[in-house]
Amino acid sequence: MNYQEVVNIIDSKRRFGKACGRDVTKEFMDRLGHPEMGFDIIHIAGTNGKGSVAAFVSSILQAASFASKEKYKVGLFTSPHLIEYTERIQIDGKQISKEDVARIGTMLLDIPMELEPTMFDYWLAMALVYFKEQGVKYLVLETGLGGAKDSTNGLAKDPQVCAITSIGLEHTQYLGNTLAEIAGEKAGIIKPGVPVVIGQMPDEAKEVIIDKCKAVDSKFYLAEPVGENVKLGLFGKYQRNNGGVAKLIAEILQLPGKNQTIELGLAKVTWPGRMQVISRKPFILADGAHNPSGVQALYDSIRDAFPGEKFSFIMAVMADKDYLSMAKIIAPVAQRIYTISLDYVRAQEGHKLAEDLKAIGVDSTYMDSFDEAVKAAGSHEEKIIACGSLYFIGEILNDQNKGRGL
Repeated sequence: MNYQEVVNIIDSKRRFGKACGRDVTKEFMDRLGHPEMGFDIIHIAGTNGKGSVAAFVSSILQAASFASKEKYKVGLFTSPHLIEYTERIQIDGKQISKEDVARIGTMLLDIPMELEPTMFDYWLAMALVYFKEQGVKYLVLETGLGGAKDSTNGLAKDPQVCAITSIGLEHTQYLGNTLAEIAGEKAGIIKPGVPVVIGQMPDEAKEVIIDKCKAVDSKFYLAEPVGENVKLGLFGKYQRNNGGVAKLIAEILQLPGKNQTIELGLAKVTWPGRMQVISRKPFILADGAHNPSGVQALYDSIRDAFPGEKFSFIMAVMADKDYLSMAKIIAPVAQRIYTISLDYVRAQEGHKLAEDLKAIGVDSTYMDSFDEAVKAAGSHEEKIIACGSLYFIGEILNDQNKGRGL
């Protein structure tokens, strides 16, 4: 099969499996001869920020490799992707080739599994096979939506460090209805004796994670935001929290170069679609915030960066997200919100989104496309903020890459 055929088949698989993801991965690893063995794994969970922390850590590890006498490779597994599935699997910042996706994907699809893998399970298995083939030393591994039952938690190899970046209310139908319940699920990645870095989060959630660390004799570290004097490659006030988590992880790993390596990695990191300025004229900032806690972080960052300003927002969301709470958070700095529809099975229809926002007193207007929304917003000469879904930001960036739109 070619790349597109493999992608189409894997993409058609269930998003949420009948079987526990952790158990699916265990079966996959058994059948594949445990490709995860031999990696130095950094396992990262959290409601928001885990992708940014993973990117920071990967960048720091690459800087440390450059400073080391013995060079090594850094694997990075994240989700979701913005444009191409290949973004999920990277080595030293370079995405897996489409040829390797086709080759490994064909092999994986031919394996007779007793437990039914999801789309995520296939990409995780592909990453582990690829990283083993390529001789990766460090594996920066971002969980899916959970922790205890997450597919990434089904590896036989214990990590070097675990990190939980933040806790907020999301995926409550799977993770729990309170911050404490969600924290308990995320804390499921904690292994006996493995150090744990804990990011900024409410005390209710933090206490659950600390209790789990004590119960399994794992030393825990409370991360603080990096100072304003530290240069970050990512824009946004909340990235200082994520940078602080990554810095602690690097210190625990005792990397060569120490502070200089950490500073270089934090400064050189790239992570598209997170507080990314994609246009200066008109000014458009794109952020993949897609839940209330993520939108709160976006709100705090733009209010800090542009005090006293109000913005035109362009919003597209998934129907299963708490988009009314998201809109209420940004309402104080939103002059208006333009809504659009995404060509995605889980997306909320733009007309419906606009109607729902109007019902709570938010000035909202449905537009046929992102470009039409930009034109409408541009007439008001305000900065434009695009948010609501990583899939939405991915569509915008894809159009830019292909020379369409802005």
